[in-house]
Amino acid sequence: MSWVQLLPTGFPGHPQQSVVTCYQTLMKQLLEVGLQPLVVLHGSTVPDSLRSRYGGWENPELGDMFQEYAEFVFGEFGDISESWVTLSSLEELRDAELQNAADAHNNIYRHYHQLFPGRGRTSRFIHAEELKTNDYLNKSADVWNRKIWNRSHQSDRSHLQTSSCSLTYCKTWSNFATMTSTERDAFLNESFPVDFQWASSSESFKVEGGWAEDGKGESIWDRFGHDGLAFANQTADLACDSYHKVDYDVYLLRGLHVNTYQFSISWARIFPSGHRGSQSEKGALYYDKLINALIDSGIQPVVTLYHWDLPQALQGCGGWTNASIVEAFKDYADFCFSRFGDRVKTWNTLSSPWVVSHAGYGTGEHAPGVKDYVVASYQATHNMIKSHAEAWHVYNEKYRKTQGGRVGIALNSDWAEPVDPSRPEDIAAADRYLQFMLGWFAHPIFVDGDYPAAFKTQIEQKRNECPLSEPARLPVFTAEERKRIHGTADFFGLNHYTSRLVNNSVGGCTPGPQGVGNFQSHVDPSWSSTASDWIYSAPWGLRRLLNYISTEYLNIIKVPIHITGNGMPTEHIGHSLNDVTIHLDGVNVQQFTVQSLMDGFEGPQGYSERFGLHHVNFDLPERPRTPKQSAYFYSSVIKNNGFAAKKLFLCTRTEKHRVKTKYLNPPFHRPIPSQVCLEEVLQPNQFPEKTLPPRHFPQGFSWGVSSSAYQIEGGWNADGKGPSVWDTFTQNGSIPDNANGDVACDSYHRLEEDFYMLRALKVKSYRFSLSWSRIFPDGQRTSLNQKGVDYYNRLIDGLLAYSITPMVTLYHWDLPEALQKLGGWDNVEMINIFNDFCDFCFATFGDRVTFWMTFNQPHTIAWSGYGLGQVPPNELHHTELHTTLSHAKAYHTYDDKYRASQGGLISIALNADWIEPKDVNVAREVVAADRALQFQLGWFAHPIFKNGDYPDAMKWQVGNKSELKDLKRQDYLHLPKKKRCSSRELLTCSV
Repeated sequence: MSWVQLLPTGFPGHPQQSVVTCYQTLMKQLLEVGLQPLVVLHGSTVPDSLRSRYGGWENPELGDMFQEYAEFVFGEFGDISESWVTLSSLEELRDAELQNAADAHNNIYRHYHQLFPGRGRTSRFIHAEELKTNDYLNKSADVWNRKIWNRSHQSDRSHLQTSSCSLTYCKTWSNFATMTSTERDAFLNESFPVDFQWASSSESFKVEGGWAEDGKGESIWDRFGHDGLAFANQTADLACDSYHKVDYDVYLLRGLHVNTYQFSISWARIFPSGHRGSQSEKGALYYDKLINALIDSGIQPVVTLYHWDLPQALQGCGGWTNASIVEAFKDYADFCFSRFGDRVKTWNTLSSPWVVSHAGYGTGEHAPGVKDYVVASYQATHNMIKSHAEAWHVYNEKYRKTQGGRVGIALNSDWAEPVDPSRPEDIAAADRYLQFMLGWFAHPIFVDGDYPAAFKTQIEQKRNECPLSEPARLPVFTAEERKRIHGTADFFGLNHYTSRLVNNSVGGCTPGPQGVGNFQSHVDPSWSSTASDWIYSAPWGLRRLLNYISTEYLNIIKVPIHITGNGMPTEHIGHSLNDVTIHLDGVNVQQFTVQSLMDGFEGPQGYSERFGLHHVNFDLPERPRTPKQSAYFYSSVIKNNGFAAKKLFLCTRTEKHRVKTKYLNPPFHRPIPSQVCLEEVLQPNQFPEKTLPPRHFPQGFSWGVSSSAYQIEGGWNADGKGPSVWDTFTQNGSIPDNANGDVACDSYHRLEEDFYMLRALKVKSYRFSLSWSRIFPDGQRTSLNQKGVDYYNRLIDGLLAYSITPMVTLYHWDLPEALQKLGGWDNVEMINIFNDFCDFCFATFGDRVTFWMTFNQPHTIAWSGYGLGQVPPNELHHTELHTTLSHAKAYHTYDDKYRASQGGLISIALNADWIEPKDVNVAREVVAADRALQFQLGWFAHPIFKNGDYPDAMKWQVGNKSELKDLKRQDYLHLPKKKRCSSRELLTCSV
């Protein structure tokens, strides 16, 4: 049974009745067909409400709550079932945890037999050997069930049966083996080192597309897809079309706020035949463009020379099994160092080469599809290690001194745990698992230039056992090769995605790592599955693996670890990199890379598995990208430089706040559409040669974007916000299709997503408006809503954290409905009421906001809102005078009270069309065009920026028309003389 589902709050007083009914129905139906229900009260998941209050089983109070839960269950179902198991999945409990669970079991046992004397059996899953050492349990169970795990009762490290093992693995594993699950999963609320590199990544064949463009040669993955070997006959022909979308991809990276981007170069795009003689300049220019764009955005490029996409021309000669490939790769690496090394300072020679050997040349699941685990797989590894070493030496001898970069290799590895920690043979098998995966490559490079001794011994033993069916043929490094290979890495790159449980087995003469290595691998059913059938979530494995690597491979060659790939095909990334590893374990980790930037072509799985932080719509030729929740979460991690105590953004909105779209806030397809417009404006044929404008704007020019509260915030009544005139207007059905701003873009709940887009755009300023009724729900200071103030504080602080200047509009059309009921802008008291609102905003936000606009487009307010009645408040009144005077009063309030201490600027945002005379040769039409501009722009600009009064042309025209209607002077356009003046400050003037 599910404790969480039955009692969501953890307390018996608040059951989920529908779940109770469901279980009752199930159990009765089992009895009806002759099946006896054996009910397990609890597996492992404790309700969040209880975990947050009591922690785990180390707290005795949780045991008390479990007893209350058991009593509830017996009361609801005790008359249906006669067989019960109190607790299962005890393998993760230690010491006090186990004792508390056992005490709870004892109490529940006694209570059950008090309720149902003479019938029923209660038990808990436990290893039979515990009967000898746990007398306190002997009297409290009617049935004992065997379970494979027995480490749950080992109370200290001395009980671990590792005496026969002196390997690094055993030492590393034993350091963690007695940890409780709480200790294992603990996180330090500390930041990472200040220079820590947060990265995302991509691989050329998965994202680039352009498979045959600009002279690119065919790769083995092109051939694999064209032969129909990928899921649903999918290919990488277009993929994410990154070959044509450099700006778009860099836009996404800016949004993530990463400081590092790891990508691979397509060997066949640079050298279509695999050799220098076929060099494609257009291919090299593509990578020049990408590298330069990254650097321009402050993002460090990290380049992988080879990620699985061998030129098909080389594969035709045997690929990685042909010794000549070592020289070909060396020459290819030499070219890349020479061409890009002035800007690229970190290089991975190969990424996950074990996958190439295992799946590409062993099982044949990957390109090039060779199925030969006896010879080809080992030969491919042999040549890849030598190729890596030669590339490192090329850089070391020719480029290191002038370029100052680093060269390493990105090896992939799972972490391996013994299935039964009490069996030394399982512990040794887990170690062999790591040697056959990680040691195969790492030992030659980081230890002594040769394969691990245990690895070689195991293969030789198998050859002796199987003389008639050779299971493996391991090539031998010469003494000179070993010397040349050893120490050829400036860092240890690690790709890690999952862990395995490993037990000893008899592999017989079966080729492949499990057969030759005499081990079998499994996953714990409690580990969370993912969209991939080989990745299971066990994030604690990374910490153990990092400690193992540090001890096994880096105790002599002291180089840092770069985590070059970590992720899973889900909507969220887990807390995979634990700052405990750095702070407590002392492992030198310098980089963490989330795999990957965007969804892509995942080899045999095609596009069916999605690893990206950004969703890619492969159904559309434009391949639009959309940030997933994991993108926003990761950007928050980067912002905090770790899993700090400060709350990270993660989607926890209630359903009423959720916008019903498949994906969240997609960035527009072209990251900077205004660029197209500007380039069209700046075309030489648009202007005479002598008046051609410059191609660049002045240094310090501020590029920004804007929004307004009622258009994007949503949360129309959230956290105490009062209704605005737009809420009233739209909720009365005044908009087509009954649209309203109740949710809008939901920016009130999605600040992190808005920050993402602003970072991605690389803007210097963001102009937004304050919702008056969110701060003062009824428009007056006495109704102050602190939660509304908190929202704008978070917005302003977030902008400044990303070096984006906040520009605040005090009023953008959304008057509190309570003030509209008092007459709105037609009420002269609005001048003082608005001034009080402005005064509060200057005092509250002015320490961080130095650009203020009092009103946005007051012409729209006056003409469309109170003149034509087309927009809220949909009334016909004369209001322009009061908005102009309100602006003036707010200006002087800032000038008198705040300018000296805050140093800001204040102005007004006026709107205007440009007016052209229909016929420039007709004087009357020229005058009419000028008059039209005065009625729109001059109406507000003339009083503020010129002489404190309306334009003469406007007054004359209105006066004449009004006299024709027999209106008195005070009924039409004028400003009282005492209200007129002219002042000016940095082009910002007021009445």
